[in-house]
Amino acid sequence: MTVADQAQRLRDLVKNEAVHTSSPVDPPPVLHRTTRSASGDAVHPPKPVAAPESRHSNTAPSLPEAGPKAHVIAVASGKGGVGKTNVAVNLGVVLAQLGKKVALVDVDMGLANADVICGVKAPYNLAHLIGPQKRKLREIAVDAPGGFKLIPGANGIGEMADLPTPMLDRLISHLTQIESQCDFVILDTSAGINSAVIAFAGMADTVLVVTTPEPTAVTDAYGLVKSVLKRTPLANLYLLVNQVENELQGKEVHQRIAMVARRFLQREVGFAGSIPYDKGVGLSVLKRIPFCIALPGARASLAVSHLGAALVRRTERADAVTPAHRRGFFARIGQWLGRARQPNG
Repeated sequence: MTVADQAQRLRDLVKNEAVHTSSPVDPPPVLHRTTRSASGDAVHPPKPVAAPESRHSNTAPSLPEAGPKAHVIAVASGKGGVGKTNVAVNLGVVLAQLGKKVALVDVDMGLANADVICGVKAPYNLAHLIGPQKRKLREIAVDAPGGFKLIPGANGIGEMADLPTPMLDRLISHLTQIESQCDFVILDTSAGINSAVIAFAGMADTVLVVTTPEPTAVTDAYGLVKSVLKRTPLANLYLLVNQVENELQGKEVHQRIAMVARRFLQREVGFAGSIPYDKGVGLSVLKRIPFCIALPGARASLAVSHLGAALVRRTERADAVTPAHRRGFFARIGQWLGRARQPNG
């Protein structure tokens, strides 16, 4: 199957409602795209209106363009080693093949490696936006396999909250441009639980918490879920279970976390589905090729494809009830960081 054939197949998935019953992964519940204030409080959207048809082509976004605010997806995990970055990269591939303008921002300031999985050489990264070089965003962004833009992360520059104010302001200013250029912005966050991850997740339109069935991964995933929901009770949070033996195993992991969250947090955790264990995924990582490109017919690739199709279908519906003008994600992050630096913040 060629890349063009795969892209057409994915578009057919979006148009075909039968994906609800035939998909090997359960698509996430309806994603209500809420407008949030800087504090994370939700603002209820107006009544639905007819959704406009998408007119985007299957090309990587041209960074100087203007456009609507992007739907921001934060991909997070309670611990490392569960495939978070691999999921983020391959979701970017799928969404781009569906004709959406996509940017993946590697906001893992400590161990950024999305460029490695993409197999691209990135001469510059986020550090060059704020360092003495002061590179432009268009110089930082690179074309990633599958047709999306990758904004490489910067290893070793610490958390965003630790940056000097002038550097932080410049970084936020550049990142804000991305939202007006894309349909989707995927954030590959740091693994684990820290204030920046909790803020990213709480302010994103959709949060995918990636885990595996391994007990410590499940425990850490719940820890992240708990931290996010305590800060932002109305976060659109979904569990994605990676490397499962079968579909039932993924559902059982979700049910355990959802039951505990319901009991102790009085909150619901959605189920974004599961991704089967596939030896080919590991081989694709070694070859530095996203597995949705290298192995489009693999079970893992089909699972991510169906997840991407479900996300597109639901966000297009949600766009119909979202206010046309809302404060951008990165602007809210900048405001949050500004408050965090205040003595009583």
